[in-house]
Amino acid sequence: MIRFDPQGVCSSPASLAHLLDASREATDVFLFSHGWNNDWAAATRNYTRFIDEFNQQYAAQWHPPGRDYRPVLVGVHWPSTSLVLPSERGPRIAGEPEADVAGGVEELRVDLLAQHLDADGAARVYDLADRPEISLSEATELAVLIAPALAGHDDEVPGGDGPDSVPDPEELVRLWAAMPPAEEPAPGERGGFVPDAPGGQQTPETAGLLDRLNPRNIIRSATVLLMKDRAGRVGGAGVRTMLHGILGAATDSRVHLVGHSYGGKVVLSALAHGAAPARPVESVLLLQPATSAKCFADPGDGKPAGGYRPALDRTRQPLMTTFSSHDVPLTKLFHFAARRASDTREAVIAGGLSEYAALGGFGPQDTSSVTVVDALTAPQRYDLPDTRLLAVRSDEVISGHGDVQNPATAWALLCQVME
Repeated sequence: MIRFDPQGVCSSPASLAHLLDASREATDVFLFSHGWNNDWAAATRNYTRFIDEFNQQYAAQWHPPGRDYRPVLVGVHWPSTSLVLPSERGPRIAGEPEADVAGGVEELRVDLLAQHLDADGAARVYDLADRPEISLSEATELAVLIAPALAGHDDEVPGGDGPDSVPDPEELVRLWAAMPPAEEPAPGERGGFVPDAPGGQQTPETAGLLDRLNPRNIIRSATVLLMKDRAGRVGGAGVRTMLHGILGAATDSRVHLVGHSYGGKVVLSALAHGAAPARPVESVLLLQPATSAKCFADPGDGKPAGGYRPALDRTRQPLMTTFSSHDVPLTKLFHFAARRASDTREAVIAGGLSEYAALGGFGPQDTSSVTVVDALTAPQRYDLPDTRLLAVRSDEVISGHGDVQNPATAWALLCQVME
C-alpha cells in the first residue's frame, strides 16, 4: 500500500522504494486505486475482496501448467474521505448531547469548504451547514462563501493547467434547487460515493442524492467537486511518478491499472498527464469511473480532444470501462454537481443526456474509438477488437456504484491478463 497526501506527495517513500525493487522481478504489476470516501480500512478491505474474486477466477478458469507468473499488487491510498464516520469522530465530552445525525451514519467534513475563509466566514458556513434547512437567500449566502473553494483546474484539457473561474453563486443555487429529491437507493447500492451504513443498509441520507435546500446535501454536492479535483492532483503528481518509475525499471513486467469511481480518475491522470511513460501499460480497467463521459472524445468542431484521450495510445490493449444504468450517483447526481469548464470533455452530448454526464453512468460519448459490448462472465472470453476503447454495458452484473467486487469484474481483469 502506497500512501499519498492531498497534493499527491508520496507519504510512504520506503514502501515506494520497495515496490520499485519488487517490480523489477515481477511478471505482472497490478496497480489499484480506490474512489471517494474510502479510509484506510475500507480501501484495503475493498482491494482484498476484488483480489480474492480475481484469484478464484484465476484458479478456476486459467492456471496453465508451467506459466511463469510472479505478480506484485499495489494499492494506492489517497485522502478521499469527505465524510466522517462515527468511529473517526473525537470522544464526546461528558454532558454533551449526542449529535443529531440520521442513523448515526456520518458527519460531513464541512471544514473542507471552510478552510479557505477567515474566521467569520468559516463560522457562518458552519452555522448554515448545521441547520435542518435553509432559505433561498441563505443558500445564496452559502454559495458565495464556498464558491471560491470550488474553482477547478483544466489540467484534463491538453496543454492547460490553470484554474477555472469561480462558479457563479446564483447558478450554484439553481443547481441545488433542481437536484432530485432523496430516494431509496437501488437494491445492492453501496460504497463508492458514500460509505455503507451500519448493517450494510443505506438510508436516504446516504444515497448520494440531494434534498432541496437541505444544507447537509448542499455540502455533500460541493465535496463532489473537491474530491474530484483531489483525485486528479494525486493521480497527475505522485501516482504518475510512481507509475513512470515502474515502467522505467529494467524489466518487461506487464502493468495493469484498475480504478473504481474517482480511482478511475486517479489512474487516468497518472497515465495521460504530461509526457508518455517509457513504455505503455498493458491494460486499464475502469470500474464505474466518476469522470466525464467525454473524457476520450475526438477533437472537432472547434473543441479539443477529451483530456484523457492520450491514455488510449499509452495502453497496449484496448482500455476497458464499465457503465451501468443502476449506478445511482453517476446517473442521477454527477451531472448536477460537476458543471465547471474543467468538467467538460474530461463534454456536448446528444440524445438528451446532460453535457456533463458521467462515464460510469452512460458510457463513452462522442468518440469513434469505442466498441460497446455486454458484460461477460466466465468462461466467455472478451473478443478484444481492433479498437482503442471497450465500453462494457454492465446492467446485468453491476447493481450499484459500489458493486464492483464481483465475479464479472474480476473476470474482465483476468481476460486482460490472459490476452
